[in-house]
Amino acid sequence: MNKMIIYSSQYGTTEKYAKELGTKKKIPVYSNQEIPANLLQTDEIIYIGAIYMGKISGFEKFAKKYNSLESKLTVISVGMYNPKRESNYKDIEKSVKASLQKASFLLEDIFYLQGKLDVNALYKSSKKKSANELNENEMDIIEAYEANSELDLSKLDSILEKI
Repeated sequence: MNKMIIYSSQYGTTEKYAKELGTKKKIPVYSNQEIPANLLQTDEIIYIGAIYMGKISGFEKFAKKYNSLESKLTVISVGMYNPKRESNYKDIEKSVKASLQKASFLLEDIFYLQGKLDVNALYKSSKKKSANELNENEMDIIEAYEANSELDLSKLDSILEKI
């Protein structure tokens, strides 16, 4: 079975995850800006995209453009909000399924990875609020920004077992 990883990354975090996954699973990796023609013969596609404005970056356009493909599809979203919070996961799942309504892909699974905050506008906005005014997602943003740690690529391990 031939597989391909397609990613959409604005600040580099998603690209790092995609390349690490590609290296570990020996799967070719391409930006959504450079999708090769042989995508049309791919049995399984793994789409990794950053979450912006509640949607996976580039995914809706990708699903629409390649809507006739019957390839297996795994979607991995990368965002700042806590991936263990069910409401966050459900919103992404709903967005993915809405994008695939007119597509022929065979959706295998959806995964969610924690991203790394590269811009501080959301942090500054959240930090201005008192602790009791913050919602859960704003607390996630503050925690992620203040942690300022390197991207934890080991978060891919549970996904590697399933792909």
